[in-house]
Amino acid sequence: MNKSLLLGFVVVGYLSASDFTGGKSSGEIRIGSIKQNNAVGADTYGASLGGWLKYERAAWNDVTFGMAAYVSQKISFLSGEGERVTTDFFDANGKSFIYIGEAYVDYSVSDLTVRIGRQLIETPFVNGDDVRMLPNTFEAAVGTYSAIEKTTITAGYLYRWAGFDSPQGHHEHINEFNQFGSNHDSNGVIMLGVVNESIENLVIQGWLYRTDKVTNIAYTAAHYSLNFDEATSVEFLAQYALLDENANSLGDKTGMDGKVDGLAITLNFGLYHAGIAYNRALNGAGKVAVDGLGGGPYYTSMEEMTIDGLEDVKAYQLRGEVEMSGIGIQGLNFAVAYGVFKSSPSDVKITEMDFVAVYKMNDTVSTDVSYAKIEDRNNNFNAGNDAGYSRFLARLNYTF
Repeated sequence: MNKSLLLGFVVVGYLSASDFTGGKSSGEIRIGSIKQNNAVGADTYGASLGGWLKYERAAWNDVTFGMAAYVSQKISFLSGEGERVTTDFFDANGKSFIYIGEAYVDYSVSDLTVRIGRQLIETPFVNGDDVRMLPNTFEAAVGTYSAIEKTTITAGYLYRWAGFDSPQGHHEHINEFNQFGSNHDSNGVIMLGVVNESIENLVIQGWLYRTDKVTNIAYTAAHYSLNFDEATSVEFLAQYALLDENANSLGDKTGMDGKVDGLAITLNFGLYHAGIAYNRALNGAGKVAVDGLGGGPYYTSMEEMTIDGLEDVKAYQLRGEVEMSGIGIQGLNFAVAYGVFKSSPSDVKITEMDFVAVYKMNDTVSTDVSYAKIEDRNNNFNAGNDAGYSRFLARLNYTF
């Protein structure tokens, strides 16, 4: 581990171990391995020892301070070099890194919580999307208010972000906080959301996001559960998003514009679960749907593919899951999913097949393994579409 990595861990580790400050420590140690076989270009692979170490001071006058070091240390003999090293786990140069992923002040009283600084955020179009070594985090001021019965109101202002989803271009690093937009010059995001659960078995939510120099998004979704008994139920889901593009710093429209709707049904029969999902985007010529800042909320999203970046796309998904506790293996689940993404204006037809296994051994140790096979059915590898490869990912996590 290089000196900067070691120094960062020492600082946060010292705070974590200092009981006299009245705080608490937490974290996760993660070992990850990834290999991607590309239909065009060099195959890439890498392995990392990383995770996060967090210290949070005990509340004083309803105020709490928190800080977390995020790290990904390359395991050199299990990682490629040059064009064969993955940047999914490392920086843009394929190097190890450490940075302060969280550093915030939190004020909580009664039904109001306000957090200012670097933090995790989980909303439909702004989220951690923890699909590699570390989640996305955001420099933001976010408040939540829950005094209204079974209703939560969230409002916030976001300025910069870091993480796997954050780079835009070929030279940005996932461990650096950058402003939003393709030129990193957006003045930020204003966010407002309401989640209501006042009707039994029904969750309704609505969100507004205004991202300067990028796009505005209005989103609503509903989730209704129909329970027949303790083991059998049906879930109905519906969503709708309206995207309104803004002009970038050059005065050009960003092209992130249109409408997206979606439907999904999930059947639960004890230890078995099956579902079907559909998304459709209606965009003007040259306009596309987007995931926002993170993995996006769309029902058809796969391990790799989403409708992001596609014009007038239709997406379909079939999925199934089985819990292995029925044969005495508690905490082990297997899932399989198949998705199709079609865009006639872009001459795109992409299919993806996913296999996922998740094993929670106990409250501290878990592992997840996934294999995704993405095929470009129209053979347009050079058209800028993220298609034509297979990806294997394995992670072992120790949480404390």
